[in-house]
Amino acid sequence: MQSFWAMLVANMKMSVRNRAAFFWNLVFPAVFILIFPALFSSGIGGTPSIGITGADTPLRQQVVQALKDTGGFDIHQGAQSDEMAALKDDDRNLVIVFPEGELSNASPIQLFSSSTGGPAGEIALGTVRSALLDILGQSHGIAVSQETVSTLDTSFVDFFVPGILAMSIMNAGMIGLATNFVSYRERGILRRIKVTPLPLWKFILTRIVASLAITLLASAILILMAVLVWGQTVRGNYLLITGVLILGGLAFLGVGYAIAAISRNIETAAVYGNALSFPMLFLSGVFIPVSSMPGWLQPIATVLPLRYLVDALRGPMMYGNGIGAIWIPLLVLVAVFLACFAFAIRFFKWDAVPK
Repeated sequence: MQSFWAMLVANMKMSVRNRAAFFWNLVFPAVFILIFPALFSSGIGGTPSIGITGADTPLRQQVVQALKDTGGFDIHQGAQSDEMAALKDDDRNLVIVFPEGELSNASPIQLFSSSTGGPAGEIALGTVRSALLDILGQSHGIAVSQETVSTLDTSFVDFFVPGILAMSIMNAGMIGLATNFVSYRERGILRRIKVTPLPLWKFILTRIVASLAITLLASAILILMAVLVWGQTVRGNYLLITGVLILGGLAFLGVGYAIAAISRNIETAAVYGNALSFPMLFLSGVFIPVSSMPGWLQPIATVLPLRYLVDALRGPMMYGNGIGAIWIPLLVLVAVFLACFAFAIRFFKWDAVPK
């Protein structure tokens, strides 16, 4: 046990002294947190989001077409419970509910708006009222009821920080660990450890524990920075958030080991790491919601592990959700961890590959 702690301390010291790792794990994400909320302080994207639900009547189809013709809106059609839940989570600025049968004062068109909709909500409400007026006519006596729904009042920073934490974890595993391990192999460090009394599994375990400790420390610093500078609200259970960070760290450490297993040198490891991380950075919902991306891009996000870490972090941090709401992303991260470590064990080489 003494050898384990000694190796763990040594790994921690190497991680702290690694300037490149310090930059990518802490400085780079910190710059994003300091700059981007200032640029997008008005909310999570400027495009008003409108939910449409209720009876599928000709009037509803006319309103949908009118909004599409107007342009500039994210239109979502679904079950009333789903659209109202999205409104309460600040994922919609307005929800329109069309009644069954003939319109009357007893069964009006219902407009539900967010209490924190801001300019985007006002634009959506004004446009919908204008569309209804054009379709129904000036003299139509049908009542349109309007109700304001209390929502979470999420800000851009509440949306943004979980994505940046996920990005930091991805960089630490896929680029930091992969290049470090290939460097150890090229310099003969792994070969020397292999002939010492220290078991190889213990060396790998200490590296994993040290990386997770650095991940948790960096995440705590980034969250504290967002809270102090931008007033971020962390709504969920901190223990659950810590568990998600650990599981996400394990998943991307697994990806890092898999990259190290097939990389002949540091340059190759860096190329593989960047080739995988670059598309994930922009297609996994770190900067904009996946639902706001073009339809043909959204299926690509479903095969990217970073998307599931982002969702697993946003659930408790942004919405205050429990484990029941994020169990699918967590299950995917476990699968990524097991698959990548199995791959790494099968193909990893402890000695440098001849050039």
